[in-house]
Amino acid sequence: MQNRCTFFQKTTSSPKIVLTADETMMSRYRWGIFVGFSTCMPQGIIPDWFYFIVFSPPVPRKNGRAVYADFGLRVIEASLAEVFGADEVAVVHPKDLEKVAGSRTEIIGITGHDFLGINPPTSEFVDLVNTGPPYNRVKLFALMRKQVMKEKIVVAGGKAAWQLADERIMDKLNIDYVHLGEGELTVPELFESILGGKKLPRIIKGKEPNLEEIPNILGATIHGLVEIGRGCGRGCSFCTPGMQRLRFQSLEHIAEDVKTNIKAGQLSICLHSEDILRYGAKGITPDEERVLNLIKRVASIDGIMSIGTSHLALATVYHNPGLLKVFSEICYSMLDQDWLGTQTGIETGSERLIAKHMRGKALPSPPEKWPEIVKQAFGILDDNKWFNAATLINGLPGETADDIIKSIELVEDLKGTPSLIVPMNFVSMYGSTLDSEETFTIAKMTPEHWQLMGECIEHDLNILPELLRRYKTTKGGFIKSWLLSTAATYMATALRRYVNTMKRGEPPTERREVSRWHNPDIIGG
Repeated sequence: MQNRCTFFQKTTSSPKIVLTADETMMSRYRWGIFVGFSTCMPQGIIPDWFYFIVFSPPVPRKNGRAVYADFGLRVIEASLAEVFGADEVAVVHPKDLEKVAGSRTEIIGITGHDFLGINPPTSEFVDLVNTGPPYNRVKLFALMRKQVMKEKIVVAGGKAAWQLADERIMDKLNIDYVHLGEGELTVPELFESILGGKKLPRIIKGKEPNLEEIPNILGATIHGLVEIGRGCGRGCSFCTPGMQRLRFQSLEHIAEDVKTNIKAGQLSICLHSEDILRYGAKGITPDEERVLNLIKRVASIDGIMSIGTSHLALATVYHNPGLLKVFSEICYSMLDQDWLGTQTGIETGSERLIAKHMRGKALPSPPEKWPEIVKQAFGILDDNKWFNAATLINGLPGETADDIIKSIELVEDLKGTPSLIVPMNFVSMYGSTLDSEETFTIAKMTPEHWQLMGECIEHDLNILPELLRRYKTTKGGFIKSWLLSTAATYMATALRRYVNTMKRGEPPTERREVSRWHNPDIIGG
């Protein structure tokens, strides 16, 4: 590896360190944070210009700095600022990279949630449609081809850094170092060592910080995402957040991050954890007082208009319906909103697979109650005006046809509930206890898998008008509503052609091979 680090001289105003991400991660996304999943979509379905104007327009920038950015970038920015000073660290949109990264800039840090486009649901979308590489991959490669990336030391980190932890891939993409895991402690140490000219391994594993070692963010985040906790505690074998130690931020820390967003004009806040109803809990049982204190504290902050949540566990809803009801009523009474949204995991309708891979998912109930937990939790969420996006996993190790049939039956029972149900193929990811298992692909799908996918898509298309109604009510504006309806109608029309075919257990097209875009050797597109 060529050492491209040259010691800086204070001759220009460029910062020592610039942080960025590919274009798909540097957008506020129209209609909500979960529209960010559209970046998993492959090229070729709609024109690129239309996608990046309608779905994923760039974040606003001021003096070359991004006004809003990924939460992970913001935390690393704050950690680095404590060591190098806030003026020496800049978070920028890739369009501004060459303007900001000047002669004094030594290191460019990049982050990503799916660098190579091989995580779920990207891999599934690409295999299914096979019209081209996914947008997240395309824009990463466009970023890495910039001349400035060849002139500076490049460090990659974030949730998907494991995808790049191969020196062959690093060399092709001009990446000098890859940082794995949490970075509040080790990223500043790594950058100090680089600037000091020390010889280092190219792949670095991070240390887990304590709560007091996680700084408050210095700038606003995309859709006001504010982290309230890390880890899960349920121990699902396919999941990486479940491997993290369970920790929760203090109310004061959370409130400061919310205020930083509001000051930048981000008035809708998304509280991020693996299960909002277990904020402050020491185990599976919620601490109701801490949860309600959290929502009251956040909702009372001046300027806030609405609150969303990133994740919710169905078992927590099932076992604590009263807590969900009070939580919801606080939001509706204190804020300008009349519904809530979240993401949750069904994963399977098979009690056997629950017991095998995610026994903690149903706690404190046994795995045998899982289908009933899911159905009852969906009903409770509906009663309290929640809209949830739920995932299923195809191809879990040891899965049988009977397991898939049970998932099909569960989806049929859920039809009509205000939810999106998205089947995703199992991906062997670094950090999970199943990382040695083989990834499941479209080419391995059986008739039962296709039938399950058809049932899910039919459910989603039937509920789409209700979802559009809610978004139009909350987001407002004729043009935004028209764009949303037009885009959704276009996508729905394309999908409806294949639903009946899939429900018969048949693939929608003759093409069944794994997409060549999964191959990391293909650096392009």
